[in-house]
Amino acid sequence: MSTELHGRARSPKRLQVVEGGTHMDFYDVPKYVDRAIVAAVPSFREKLTGDADGS
Repeated sequence: MSTELHGRARSPKRLQVVEGGTHMDFYDVPKYVDRAIVAAVPSFREKLTGDADGS
């Protein structure tokens, strides 16, 4: 389903897959939550501040 929705979304877009995690794991399983945050922060930083490199 993720790849289908990603394909239908407008650009710019980025699909981040955290291998091994299920949808529910991202609520309270630290190893998946932490990996998702690390993956998401650069995108949020760039989109919200225009600062792609975090400087």
